[in-house]
Amino acid sequence: MGSNPTPRTEVREKQFKESMTHMNSLHCTDNGLFSALSRWFGERFTKYMLESLSYPSSRYYIRVNTLKTTVDYVIDELRRIGLEVFRSSFLPEAVATPIRGPFKISIHAKKVVVDKFTAESVMLGADVYSPGVIRAKNIGEGDLVTVVAPNGRPVAEGVALISGSEMLHRKEGLAVKTLKSLFKAPKIRALKLFTEGAIYDQSLPAMITSRILDPKPGEVIIDMCAAPGGKTTHIAQLTENRATIIAVDRSKNRLAKLEENCRRLNVTCVKTLVHDSRYLSEVIGENYADKVLLDPPCTALGVRPKVFEKRKAKDIVATAEYQRQLLREAVKLVKRGGIIVYSTCTLSVEENELNIIYALRKMRLKLVKQERMIGMPSSTVLKNIPLGYTQRFFPHIHETPGYFIAKLVKT
Repeated sequence: MGSNPTPRTEVREKQFKESMTHMNSLHCTDNGLFSALSRWFGERFTKYMLESLSYPSSRYYIRVNTLKTTVDYVIDELRRIGLEVFRSSFLPEAVATPIRGPFKISIHAKKVVVDKFTAESVMLGADVYSPGVIRAKNIGEGDLVTVVAPNGRPVAEGVALISGSEMLHRKEGLAVKTLKSLFKAPKIRALKLFTEGAIYDQSLPAMITSRILDPKPGEVIIDMCAAPGGKTTHIAQLTENRATIIAVDRSKNRLAKLEENCRRLNVTCVKTLVHDSRYLSEVIGENYADKVLLDPPCTALGVRPKVFEKRKAKDIVATAEYQRQLLREAVKLVKRGGIIVYSTCTLSVEENELNIIYALRKMRLKLVKQERMIGMPSSTVLKNIPLGYTQRFFPHIHETPGYFIAKLVKT
């Protein structure tokens, strides 16, 4: 098997359909979302795109932190503990390991209902902790249970370690030990390699984004929405800690997590700033940075796996306007001739292509070619959007999260 992301095989697709006959497609609980997307992509394309979000990508990507170790060492260590590992042909610092499944889940008489976030983690093999439990009727310690999402979708089976009453009242601690999950992903964050800062779990498109920014030693780089720091620390790694990186976020707690990641990964060139990036030039000044990374808050429609999608069509419009405020500020922050890379993990055209068209028309920006085109140009699918230099990752085509990247230069 090569290291490139490939479409799901026919065999795996057949297994998936057989094991998921109980599940409604995401677009069936739509709130206008399906209509909003199919307006641009067509109904058939949108159907497959949304359905693919209900299961994980076939591979789990890991960034090797070359500030601390080598790719060869990490591959050897992961294989030593029994993981199947592949070297990426796209990025020299990336490796991947398969996500197994889908597996058939037994439906037990007793069920533990968990929140959406917990269900999506448990689907991949995580255990259930008490804060994630929302219903656990007549559950006793030692009972075999089926773990289900709020919409009734089974995601795992396991054994209750405490009673249902305790699950609902405890604010911490393990509630259900997962015995079998719908899919099985490696628990990367439990590994010594992770705790020692040798690796960081990060999607392929997210890593591609930092590469497209093409950070260089000596540059001043602003990450406008930086926490928890995956791209920030990757940028530092690519410059070997020889750039000045300003990592900004509105949340003090989220920036504390970024600082923790910097310490673990041996990143020393990052300065953090708690601030609303819509008004960042007021404290930093204009024409300050050589490069700006803008990965703004988005509707996250491309994140997978999902047990269901709560976002509504109206959320897309509101979020896109917020992103435009950040884009306007990014233009102020970057020097003339400087680079802005804009990326999101969402699917909507309003948050992606239409924001870029707005930026090209209203701001002193020019769209430029991306050196690493792993996805596909927007214009390939969106015939009425002539943006050949943007990059889209579609979950049902590229076996990645849904993702968008644009590279702009200030003229």
